[in-house]
Amino acid sequence: MNQIKRFVSNLLRDLFNEEDKKELIEILTLSLEEKVEDLVEQGATVEDAIQTSIREFGGKEDILSAFPDQEKQRLKAIKLRKNQFLFSLFGYLLIVGMALFFNLTFFDFFGRKLWFFVIVIAVFFWPLVMLYRYLILKK
Repeated sequence: MNQIKRFVSNLLRDLFNEEDKKELIEILTLSLEEKVEDLVEQGATVEDAIQTSIREFGGKEDILSAFPDQEKQRLKAIKLRKNQFLFSLFGYLLIVGMALFFNLTFFDFFGRKLWFFVIVIAVFFWPLVMLYRYLILKK
C-alpha cells in the first residue's frame, strides 16, 4: 500500500499547502486502499488491484477540476515566476551592457584587459535560477 501513498503524494506534490495536502493524502489513500480491497475480494491480485485503482483514479487534471481555486493559485504562481524570470533576464542584460560599456570606454585605464567577462559569468546565475524555478513550477 506504500505504492498508493507514493502515487497520491506525487500527484499532490505542487498543488496544495502542506496542511491541506496531508489531509487530502490521507483521504485519497484510504479511498484507493478501499478500492484495492474491493478488487482483491473480487478475485484480483494485490498488484493488479493497485494498478487498476491507480489507473482509474485519474490525474492532476481530475483533482484540479474538484478544486478550481487551486488551479487559479497555481496559474497565478506560474505567472509570477515567469515575470520574475523576465525581470532577471532584463536586469542581466542591463548589467552586462553596462559592464561592457565601462570596460570598452575605459579600456586603457583598466590595463587593456577585458574584465567584463567575469561579470557576464557571475551574474548569469541570476536568470538561470529564475528560469529553473519557473520551469519547476510549470511542470
